[in-house]
Amino acid sequence: MATDSRTWFYTTPEPRPYFIEERINHTLWKNRLQGLSMTCTRATPPIKMQGVWNGMPVEFEWQPGSYFILRSGREVKELIGVMRQILRLRPALAYTDSSGLFTVEWHTDGGETRWKAIQGSPEYQGARRLRKG
Repeated sequence: MATDSRTWFYTTPEPRPYFIEERINHTLWKNRLQGLSMTCTRATPPIKMQGVWNGMPVEFEWQPGSYFILRSGREVKELIGVMRQILRLRPALAYTDSSGLFTVEWHTDGGETRWKAIQGSPEYQGARRLRKG
């Protein structure tokens, strides 16, 4: 199955967990993340997935065509870089969430509204803007 972010992020995938898992996992494996396998935990938007990569928890959440959130046990530039390539979009912001997961968000609109929403909230530690506009 030839797949990329156009089949699951830039268009809304069919709400069937197996199909979403196939698309995501093939995209990850094709882009040098062979050790990461994601399981769909919610097949309707916002779509959610979870997995483990090198012993570290990884979570995805996205609203097709709008935003993509990567949560992981720690900041891993390789993982962030590969997701940037897959999405063909620069990440907008990063922070540590209330459960201690390092979080990076991509927004097709640049993320300004989201940035304003998280600023000053104690739920988001070490928040930083990664791109403007």
